[in-house]
Amino acid sequence: MTADLSIIVCTYRRAEPLRRALDSVIAQRAPDGVRVELIVVDNSDDRSAEAIVAAEAARSPFPIVYIEAHPPNISVARNAGVAAATGPVIAFLDDDQQVDSDWLAQALHGVATHDHDVLFGPVTPVFEAPERTTAAIRALFSRGLAAPAGAELFAMGPRKTPGITLATNNSFFRTAAFRDARFDEAFGNAGGEDYDLLCQLQARGFRFGWLPSARVSEEVPARRCDVGYLRRRLYAGGQAFAAAVARASPSPSAARWAIRAKAAVQAVLMALATPVAALRGREAWTDHGFRFAGVLGKLSFGRLYPIYRHENDGAKRARG
Repeated sequence: MTADLSIIVCTYRRAEPLRRALDSVIAQRAPDGVRVELIVVDNSDDRSAEAIVAAEAARSPFPIVYIEAHPPNISVARNAGVAAATGPVIAFLDDDQQVDSDWLAQALHGVATHDHDVLFGPVTPVFEAPERTTAAIRALFSRGLAAPAGAELFAMGPRKTPGITLATNNSFFRTAAFRDARFDEAFGNAGGEDYDLLCQLQARGFRFGWLPSARVSEEVPARRCDVGYLRRRLYAGGQAFAAAVARASPSPSAARWAIRAKAAVQAVLMALATPVAALRGREAWTDHGFRFAGVLGKLSFGRLYPIYRHENDGAKRARG
């Protein structure tokens, strides 16, 4: 039997956050006659999520499907989830996110009311170490917009929605978006695979909209507020942004060089502004470094930096 809504959660060795994420989803109640399926894609090599999914499935009001996706690469996992989905609408949640109590009802209402191809809901971070955050860190892990439901959003170009970066976390895709599109595995260890797909869809005329009532929170462990890690992540993000925008342009090579040229000017201006940032205090200095890292990523000539592969390897070593 096909579903009306397929919810995909991709996971990689985050047992307790995943348990909390699934708890929040199975606490939802679907309206009568609405069929919901939850697909958990385990991207680890050791079936690390299998026992958790089995326990959650035993008490879930709707079916939970467990699938494996190899090798570890978030694009591989997302594509496997899409291939397994049976619904006309696919919702993506991260394995460290928890949905609000009325999230499912608001999502179903939103996709029935608005005709956009993709809708995006708000994300509120919950920091393990809030004292370590800065304005840039809070913005990085948040998605918020003072706009009504159904407001048009843009991933790139002159109309790019300011202040937010569109991504799959807490998003709702009509399956027609995947008819001729997949998440590119080249981005799978660097991040930005979802932004790349959205740029491709925008270039082909697909429409994006805002759904402020479908809210989630996202757990942010203290290690993700480490300055060194975030500089590497923002550098990788700058690379992914430049690569995605260029690929979606009519002339990718010319677009990539134009992005580099703009980034070179930004880098010079930021270098000149460094003493001022230092005088404004620790937070201003830290955020200046984050922005500089993103600019250098856009300027880069190298391959996409595999930030998530390094993060996952580090997490494995920490667990022994």
